[in-house]
Amino acid sequence: MSKLHGFTHGVGLLGAAIAALALGGCPRPEGDPAKSQTRLELARDFLLKNQLEAAEAEANKAIAYLNTNEEAYNVRGLVHHLRALADQRLLEIEGCLTGLDAEALRDEVEKELGLAEADFRKAAALAPDFGEAFSNAGTAALLLGDADRARDDFEHALAAPARLVSPGLTRAHLGWAYFAKNDMVSAFKELRQAVQFQPGMCVATYRLGRVYFAREEWEKAAEQFQEVSDQTDCHVQEAALYLMKARLEQGLLDDARAAQAQCLSQAPASCVAAQCRTASFSAGGAR
Repeated sequence: MSKLHGFTHGVGLLGAAIAALALGGCPRPEGDPAKSQTRLELARDFLLKNQLEAAEAEANKAIAYLNTNEEAYNVRGLVHHLRALADQRLLEIEGCLTGLDAEALRDEVEKELGLAEADFRKAAALAPDFGEAFSNAGTAALLLGDADRARDDFEHALAAPARLVSPGLTRAHLGWAYFAKNDMVSAFKELRQAVQFQPGMCVATYRLGRVYFAREEWEKAAEQFQEVSDQTDCHVQEAALYLMKARLEQGLLDDARAAQAQCLSQAPASCVAAQCRTASFSAGGAR
């Protein structure tokens, strides 16, 4: 599994973060707060329209007018994060690239994630109560493979809920950080709590299934993956892949083939679809 795994269900990684733009925050009274706030509002508007160049330019102006405007750093971090997401889609979803093309895009993804993480950490350093900045920093760190730092960020974010848009999503990220550390007990605890807090959450439900799958609890895993696959607004192709794998482990070949068909129908050119195509349809041949 790639250390950048998770972009294919990136709605869980960035959706709430972008929704946080509406909450805003009051810049500190240094520099020119009024002009900084005006530029920040423009940056937010451009970001919501996915006009990333314009959003970054306005965020830079907001920071120039007031270099302690933590919200402007957070917005600029989201610009970099969305660029990384777009590159990762090209790499693994719209096509499954290999060779020099893949290497170049991976380098670009990691560069943008590094810039995003730096901006999120700057925002968090300026405002230790800015839970969303800590959560965003943790997401970037986790995608870059630093599960320990990500875990600390998510825990800090959950301890500062006043400026945290989705505690349930942040807890799902915390559970995934524990999963990356192979701490399945802690991962289960956090993901189960996230699902209980927000039933039907695609990201948490899929990741809880992955915990069951890692523990070879095939039926429980399949139940979680099936729940995600049945939701038309989830778009988590990996859920169909792992549903297929779980059913193969159980020897339920017809169910496995149905899951395979669903997997291939979602994004036929993706790396996940390639894994679905090459599955060995014999019991015990899924892993």
